[in-house]
Amino acid sequence: MIKRMMLHIQPGFQKRLMLFWMLQAFAITFFTCLVTIGWAFFYTNPTLASYTRIIVRPALYISAAVAFMVSALAGLFYSLRIAGPVYHIKHAVDRVLEGGEPELILLRRHDELKDLATSVNKLIERVPRQPKNEEAPVEVFFDPLRKE
Repeated sequence: MIKRMMLHIQPGFQKRLMLFWMLQAFAITFFTCLVTIGWAFFYTNPTLASYTRIIVRPALYISAAVAFMVSALAGLFYSLRIAGPVYHIKHAVDRVLEGGEPELILLRRHDELKDLATSVNKLIERVPRQPKNEEAPVEVFFDPLRKE
């Protein structure tokens, strides 16, 4: 198992995933707040409606902010579970394409994309091992006309 300490393994991929995750969380939270405020405003008597401005709205805003932050953190950690394996798979394939020694892909216990990594490992094992481009030994030719 490989232990990573970095939070941004593939920044572009992780930013797109987190942005999608946070926009989705924001839309759901915003819709929930609108439904709750609308329900409290339209289905309560006028005396209780004034309390919604004092009690319900601040509570909804605070809970929405907390839910948004928790969702952002969850998106970050989930993106790590995807970005790490993608990085390792890409690195292994690039290494084989460059003619380097193939290495097996090792993932952590909680990482995603394990099936893909297993398939790529099987593919890498089937790739014929080619020796590195070693320079051919230089043969020394002697010129019989030249005196040394």
